[in-house]
Amino acid sequence: MDGWVLEESPLFASRFRRYQKKHPNETAAVMNNLDTYVRTLNAGVKPTLIQASFIHREPQGVIAIDQKGTRGSPRQTRLYVYAFEIANTLYLITIGDKNSQKRDIEDCRHFMSSLQKEL
Repeated sequence: MDGWVLEESPLFASRFRRYQKKHPNETAAVMNNLDTYVRTLNAGVKPTLIQASFIHREPQGVIAIDQKGTRGSPRQTRLYVYAFEIANTLYLITIGDKNSQKRDIEDCRHFMSSLQKEL
């Protein structure tokens, strides 16, 4: 089985750069947890079966990966992803904190609607 491919949504790159500048420690922790998630996918575990303290299930199959593992009192951070199992593609949708959570979930819904139209 080939490894999973990461694909960024059009929204992801700009939000990620902005978030990384403001919150580098949280961003590093989220990316470390993303790496763990991808390694688990590459080991052959189905996305729906992966369980970890940093994973939160969101609507429409979206997963939120958080900053657990950061020292101190980190800002609550969520990296929203969607694992499309048929194509072994992990879509990186957006990143944000508690203040942007409602908007982030709406952005995920919009992304998922667009993705479903393409497939």
